[in-house]
Amino acid sequence: MENTEQFAQIKLIIANKFNLAEVQPEHCKLISEGIFLKTKNYLSERTIHTIFVGKSRLLSAFCTNSLAQFCGFKDWEDYIEKSK
Repeated sequence: MENTEQFAQIKLIIANKFNLAEVQPEHCKLISEGIFLKTKNYLSERTIHTIFVGKSRLLSAFCTNSLAQFCGFKDWEDYIEKSK
C-alpha cells in the first residue's frame, strides 16, 4: 500500500469511532463486529489485529474498501481523493 499517511489516518479515525486512544489486541473483536454491522463486510478479528497491532500495510482492496466504508466513504479511492 502506497498511501501510508492516509492508512495511518484512517486507523486513527476508526480508533476514534470506538473512543480508543490506541487499539489493543482486546479491541479487535469489537472493531471487527462494528465494521460488519455498519458495512456488512466481514474483517476477522485476526485481520483487524494485523491492521492495528501488527502494523500491516499490505491489505487487499476488500480490506481497505471496508475500512473506508466504515468511515463513511464510498470506497478506498473515495477516501484517498477526499483526504487530499
